Amino acid sequence: MSHAIFLSVDLDARSTNPLFQQLYDALSQSIQKGRISAGTQLPASRIYAREIGVSRGTVQAAYDQLIAEGYAQARRGAGVYATDISTTAQEWVAQIKPHHAKAPVPNPVRPFSHGVPDMRAFPHALWAQYVGRVARAEPAGLSEMSDIFGDWPLRCAISAHLRDWRGVLVSPEQVVITAGAADAMELVVQAVAGKNAWVGLENPGYPMLARVCKTLGMRPHWLAVDAQGACLPTRDVAVSVITPSCQYPLGSTMPIARRQAHLAVANWLVEDDYDSEFRYTGRPVPALMALDRQQKVIYQGSFSKVFSNGLRIGYLVIPDRLIAPMRDVLRQRGVRASTMPQRVLARFMEDGAFYRHVRKMRRLYRGRREAFLAGLQEHFDDILMFQDHGAGMSVALHYTKLLDVDKVQENLQTAGLECAPLATYYGGGGARNGLLCGFCGFDEAEISQGLQQMKAALAPLTP
Repeated sequence: MSHAIFLSVDLDARSTNPLFQQLYDALSQSIQKGRISAGTQLPASRIYAREIGVSRGTVQAAYDQLIAEGYAQARRGAGVYATDISTTAQEWVAQIKPHHAKAPVPNPVRPFSHGVPDMRAFPHALWAQYVGRVARAEPAGLSEMSDIFGDWPLRCAISAHLRDWRGVLVSPEQVVITAGAADAMELVVQAVAGKNAWVGLENPGYPMLARVCKTLGMRPHWLAVDAQGACLPTRDVAVSVITPSCQYPLGSTMPIARRQAHLAVANWLVEDDYDSEFRYTGRPVPALMALDRQQKVIYQGSFSKVFSNGLRIGYLVIPDRLIAPMRDVLRQRGVRASTMPQRVLARFMEDGAFYRHVRKMRRLYRGRREAFLAGLQEHFDDILMFQDHGAGMSVALHYTKLLDVDKVQENLQTAGLECAPLATYYGGGGARNGLLCGFCGFDEAEISQGLQQMKAALAPLTP
């Protein structure tokens, strides 16, 4: 092969591309296109540098890149040689074209998906202002985490929120930022329960909790749910996870006597307070943690339901005696909560913007709930029954007639509705058939239309 192919490279010292990159590009393209054939020895770096008017380091850097990417190989004591990248590879490199894919269009939330906040009402512009403010004034807060438990200003804001809204007096040192419910559950069971330990879970309850327990080698002990919420465990369990403020998915509120009974028998007790901000009648129910005098309760909260399901930020409040074990778990397992939104959310809460948003959403959801319940009574009084618990983001509906539940789901899906089968929330037997329907993510016109679609879907199945 003529040495001219190596001397014909066109290097531009004024280009923003470094000279070694220009040389690498020229040689790799020549190898791809076969102008430098496989097995050809590349010129010695010292001689080649002198011939094309660059430093030897420039040539050596280009050769090193060729070797790293497989275009050439160095042979000890014999120089650098072009490799065979094969005909197929040459054809592929020659024919590859940039792919301009369109971003996928998100699927709309279908009535009556539950646990979904209406993100159309999210204060996007105001949130963007806070992101910009933090980025300008304290940019390190968007990317640096000084403590394994999470951003200190956010932990302070959460402790103040719990004091003012839930009557829970805790210090920021007790607050742990999580990446949501699954992350929180993992942290808790790893900190307080050993392998093969029994974990008390509500039946019906949140299916994800059972999956987390089984993945970590724990055994679920099912807690029956009656009109007063979760019943007491019938065996010794390492920890019980309950939803006393608004039982998920049935919606009942646990009375004080049952709460105190759980406190009396528990080793550890997780209070999942996922949507306690949404109580529409009467005064807010005091948190279980506010009654705890023995440091047994671990409080679990989330911003996914009340604020944004895209932030993926939740939190735990742990007793003082659990701080050291929890730090050990986080050191071993690592932190999963995203750093970036934490400082922004802290400032959003400190300025009162978060509370104004919560009050706005409570008013909005109260109206939607009233419209949804009124529509149920009007259209389904003969086949569906429900209890109005005055709280939560969803309503559990029970069939009053024997229906083909598989056909019900098929018809609802065909009608464009998303009503979860209630039976899927039972992990320990005794399942009751029905539907779990949410109302928060839909305005009153959408609720009215959805109920009409539901009526048409169920009509052919009604005896």
